[in-house]
Amino acid sequence: MTDQRRRYIVIDDDTRDATIRAVITRIQAGDSFTAAAREAATQLDVAETTVRSWVNRSGQRPRKTAEEVAALETELAMARELNRALVAKYAAGEGPGTT
Repeated sequence: MTDQRRRYIVIDDDTRDATIRAVITRIQAGDSFTAAAREAATQLDVAETTVRSWVNRSGQRPRKTAEEVAALETELAMARELNRALVAKYAAGEGPGTT
């Protein structure tokens, strides 16, 4: 434990709401929830978990649909299979640069 004590600050409702909107905007632009919440927390000098809980409690956090999740799982399975094939090929010495 360090000698520094956590400094608590009061965040007003307008700032909290603006933070929630900013995090949601970053998620919609392609950032992960974690990255967006971390950046907002850094800007406000509050804990990342605080920002995450604000967004989650707001009920506005964008979520993937079941179809989007299924498509991503299919892409991931394909990438894993390709990776396995390439690892096996390179392990057998059949990769580029071999004669």
